[in-house]
Amino acid sequence: MKPKTVVLMLFAVSSFLSGALGQYFAPSGAQSPSDIPCMLAGVFLIFVWYRIDSEQRSYRRSVWLNISVVALAIFAMPYYFFRSRGIKGGFVASGVFLLACVASVFLTGAGHFATSALRG
Repeated sequence: MKPKTVVLMLFAVSSFLSGALGQYFAPSGAQSPSDIPCMLAGVFLIFVWYRIDSEQRSYRRSVWLNISVVALAIFAMPYYFFRSRGIKGGFVASGVFLLACVASVFLTGAGHFATSALRG
């Protein structure tokens, strides 16, 4: 399996676990003690994917772009996509990234629902 695919699968698992752990530790909807570790895992996985992709494309990453991907991925990743892929490829990759973000929200909800169903 390709490294970027593994990272995407881990991101999906992390999203599901985020919802499941959040529901387990804070069923009332308050902030869970697992929220920050799950968020950090997601940010780490986005950065790992970005790093692998940029190395495959021989794209020279700047320190500021690295920081932006960690701090503001929702804005920095589309910027990276347009810079590394051009206009057409940037639109396609940004659309896929948007779909991945939406899928992450649904997976988090699925984890939340699965845990609440198990708790009965």
